Amino acid sequence: MIINILLKLKGLIELKEFRLRIISSIILLTVFYLFFKIGNPLFVILLSCIFPMIFIEMVKMSFDKVSISQFFNIFFLQSIFFIYLISKLNNFNFGFIIDYDFLILSSFLINLYYYKTYNDFITFSFSNLIIISFFSLIEILLMSNGLNLFLYLVLLISSMDVFAYLGGKLLGNIKIIPKISNGKTVEGTLIGLISTVFISFMIKGLINLDILSSLLLGFVIGILSFFGDMFESFVKRKKGIKDSGKLIPGHGGLMDRFDGYILVLPFFYILSYFILLS
Repeated sequence: MIINILLKLKGLIELKEFRLRIISSIILLTVFYLFFKIGNPLFVILLSCIFPMIFIEMVKMSFDKVSISQFFNIFFLQSIFFIYLISKLNNFNFGFIIDYDFLILSSFLINLYYYKTYNDFITFSFSNLIIISFFSLIEILLMSNGLNLFLYLVLLISSMDVFAYLGGKLLGNIKIIPKISNGKTVEGTLIGLISTVFISFMIKGLINLDILSSLLLGFVIGILSFFGDMFESFVKRKKGIKDSGKLIPGHGGLMDRFDGYILVLPFFYILSYFILLS
């Protein structure tokens, strides 16, 4: 069995796609580390700028190019994100009539207004999840220990992604949901989940978790990351495409890297919010 795994590993290393994936991951981690060290407000501003790029990828999964209506939808949504972010950074509320909740509601109303620009309800639902995720991302990063909270999430979601991929390639035999994602296996998913729980335990001091909380949170984040990945795979399967884009060699598009966060970020924000209030 060990010899078989070593042979599979050798074959994996020889694959051009795998080598590109490694190089791209190193570059992404380097860029992330540099901006992380710079810190807020630049870090949160730069991350919020990823939103239109992800939305454009989502639109291009259904259409060859971004239409005028789709452009205005993305433009208005990004404008709301910036207004929301700037007002939060300056601790400025617009008053009773226009407040933070109104801005969040406006983003969903704008997206609903442009509903006809989506091919189906599934893509529209996915777009709303992206919107929720970015609002949650802003809120998490602007918490007192927001940078550490987000670093914790990045390490766990990356762990789930990397170890599930390697586990599936080296040990995977049973397809977990072949009709949605042919590459995902039961063995790979379990290895990814166990690794995520272990990493959560190892870095529990980053956000001051006790042992039990770190194990439970690692498990839940691993599961949510998996289902976020599956949801994006389901959308791509409906569109008949493999990747959301080609921006990141070996990985695909930005949305292919963000899919693990779309369910984790809202959950983690709500959890962090209640913990801070308790």
